Amino acid sequence: MNATKTALILGAAGAALAGALVLHAATPTATPSSPTEPAPAPTMACGTPAAPHTQVKLDHGTLSGALSAGKLAVGGGGEVHASFEIATDRVNDAQRPPLDLAVVIDRSGSMDGDRLDHAKSAARGIVDKLDAQDHVALIQYDDSAQVVVGSLAMDATGKQTIDHAIAAMFTGGSTNLEAGLELGRKEVERVYKTGEASRLILLSDGRANVGVVDPKQIAESARDAANHGVRVTSVGIGLDFNEDLMEGIAEAGRGNYHYVKDASDLDKVIAGELASVQATVATNVELHLEPPCAGAQITAVHGYESHKDATGLVVPMSDLFGGDDRKILVSLRLPDGMTGNIGAVNAQLVYRDTKDGTPRTKNLTLGVEVTNDNAAAIASVDQDVMAQAMKVEAAESMREAAQAYDRGDQAGASQILTTASHHIAAKGAMYKIAPAKTAAPIADLTAMQKDTVDLKPGSSQAQDMVKATKAKARAMTKR
Repeated sequence: MNATKTALILGAAGAALAGALVLHAATPTATPSSPTEPAPAPTMACGTPAAPHTQVKLDHGTLSGALSAGKLAVGGGGEVHASFEIATDRVNDAQRPPLDLAVVIDRSGSMDGDRLDHAKSAARGIVDKLDAQDHVALIQYDDSAQVVVGSLAMDATGKQTIDHAIAAMFTGGSTNLEAGLELGRKEVERVYKTGEASRLILLSDGRANVGVVDPKQIAESARDAANHGVRVTSVGIGLDFNEDLMEGIAEAGRGNYHYVKDASDLDKVIAGELASVQATVATNVELHLEPPCAGAQITAVHGYESHKDATGLVVPMSDLFGGDDRKILVSLRLPDGMTGNIGAVNAQLVYRDTKDGTPRTKNLTLGVEVTNDNAAAIASVDQDVMAQAMKVEAAESMREAAQAYDRGDQAGASQILTTASHHIAAKGAMYKIAPAKTAAPIADLTAMQKDTVDLKPGSSQAQDMVKATKAKARAMTKR
């Protein structure tokens, strides 16, 4: 990790990313050398003044936005977090859109036995829950990839065809993962229509070792699929797969990532994935973020991919489903040289409603007051946003520690976790955050720290810990 990112995540003395939040507000201003009262600071204008928290109604829920503080101390650095939360209403099955699905199964030699059997069972479970409005394709890959069954409607005939093909699958060969990904994408694209739900579910227990093996190129294939309407979910089975690759595929593909240590749990994981896909209420979801003026900056989007556009940043997201609760934490740096009310960030949620297929946009703006009153700045801290920032801090520290541990640096991993735990506890006390709000991330850090000391790198228990930790850290930054 480079020095700049380390400084951002760890801060002074190795603490993690939330270090700046509104810490500068706690720094006292210089005492005047003369008893004469200083002249009032000039006011400023930067974007449209707005409240530090607001909410707008969506077709199927709400979009909320809040800053980690409603006031910032003048000259303190202007660093603050913005939290955006998308909460959707639950839907019944009658409302769901048609589903276009490709199940892409690794049938390389390492899948022999229980792993392939459980993958077959999971595929059958998917088929059983669908009906004639839905389409399913079955793809297998080893040294190359093959379309076992092209995309078919799941009427009685289609289900029978898929079932017979699943029964005939057998193992052998290496792992040409990218080829399977591409074939699955083509089958979904062949039948996909705007407004329908799509998913490619990729299962693997190994590492890409034939064909395209570069993780960046494979992730780019998933990103291109998502940009053309095909969402990609990846499922890593066992302890031998490359979790960074599988997670990267899911992130780029705007899907989900699942770690399944025991293949017997695969049915349950796939059933949950299918339930969320069937309850899709919005597709083509993006959060557009724009600084309100030249003096404001978006310095980081935590836990999500993002890219620049003409005015700011675009955060692509996975489809929204009924009962969903999605959170996005963003770091900002705002002008703080003069006092006054300013706009902090403009946000626009763009999505396509699955009910009628039409595009929607919802806008909100968050604003902050820059003040000479340090006490007021500290008192304005939003406990919920601060708690979310601490959870993200814990998640990023856990991921960094997992990477260090995987390299064999047990001491470094342990130190990262210990420092982050102490930092979160100290920050919680400083801002009087309810202990219940910091208990879970501190417990996660403490438990992992114990594992980094007790487990031997390279052991099956250690491999499980690394994979499970990275999966958990990913979820912590999004929920």
